[in-house]
Amino acid sequence: MSNPTTTTPDRSGQLAALHRAALALTSPVTLGDVLQAVTDESRTLVGARYGALGVLNEAGDQIEYFVTSGVSMEQRAHIGQLPQGKGLLGAIIKDAVPLRVDDMAQDARAAGFHAQHPIMHSLLGVPIMARGRVYGNLYLTDKVDTDSRALGPFTDADEETLQLFAMQAAIAIENARLRRQSEQLAIAQEREQFAMDLHDGIIQSLYAVGLTLDDARFNLDDNPELVRRRIDQAIAEMDQVITDLRRYIMRLHPKRFTDQTLITGLEQIARDVRARSFVSVTVDADYATSERVTPEQTGQLLHIAREAVSNCLKHAQATKLSLALHERGNRLELTIRDDGIGFDLDAAIENAAGSDNSTGGHGLPNMAQRARRLGGNLTVQSALGEGSTLTVTVPLTA
Repeated sequence: MSNPTTTTPDRSGQLAALHRAALALTSPVTLGDVLQAVTDESRTLVGARYGALGVLNEAGDQIEYFVTSGVSMEQRAHIGQLPQGKGLLGAIIKDAVPLRVDDMAQDARAAGFHAQHPIMHSLLGVPIMARGRVYGNLYLTDKVDTDSRALGPFTDADEETLQLFAMQAAIAIENARLRRQSEQLAIAQEREQFAMDLHDGIIQSLYAVGLTLDDARFNLDDNPELVRRRIDQAIAEMDQVITDLRRYIMRLHPKRFTDQTLITGLEQIARDVRARSFVSVTVDADYATSERVTPEQTGQLLHIAREAVSNCLKHAQATKLSLALHERGNRLELTIRDDGIGFDLDAAIENAAGSDNSTGGHGLPNMAQRARRLGGNLTVQSALGEGSTLTVTVPLTA
């Protein structure tokens, strides 16, 4: 996160900065990284103390992501829920035109700020649009003068610069969304292909095994040698089926995890949380540990982490979330802790036991099963009103 106070360059400097900022948007790949880069670069461009980016949902009537810059994690945690797109923010969403306010306190639309919200004065907001579609809005507050360091109003040049940058930002956001949609489509196509392969290959092979065993059953009394050969044949065919299944399963292993180290995956999870909520999230990891973690461990542990974090965002009402990864002797320990409302662990386990699928009990059965696949174990500590701690411990390779 950038420093809380920035300065405003002169006009030629702004244009050069605009070019640099546009280039900076070509590096991030994920949508979360692009959104954060847009927010940080826009704030630097015009010398604003605070910046925010509200990205609209597909319907264009509600803020789906809200990314901030210049606001500390503690401040974000205190603010609470995402803005609903009302007041001054809603005015930009509704009208889809730039908005400048020299003194927000004097504007009747500036109502509804949380008591812990940083005090802000001037505002410059511009829509992010591409081909007539509004993707979201950039909000910059508290213009800082280059020389005096005093707060002042945003200028015409600031508005023009930010509008030009918003055009570049719209393209970057659209490209990131298209990449994500392309990945989702590829996964769907891969699953469809898997279903076809399963039907045409695995199921047909199992049917053939059944016929072989049927033939053996009918010859059980008359031709024991033939029965033995048929059983050997069925075993060989079953071994091939198992091999084929393993190959198909490996094809379905999410590419987003196989291309990541465990630590970069945890950091990506943290960035996603920051983009979608005001929960303060930290990652504390031993970076040398990644060299001893296998791809299988990386995939399974990232699945567990995503499930645990998703549970936190859905149920915990937490303000703080921490992801920690450390070596404990010859074992690796992943700990996910929140300060939320907690839950009745016994009731969750009972719910999981009575469920006809693996989604009951906050997804605990699935996570525990993934840990066991790695030769490890999963423990959960929680109580109503006391937050939750999930710990996964797995053996490390030599």
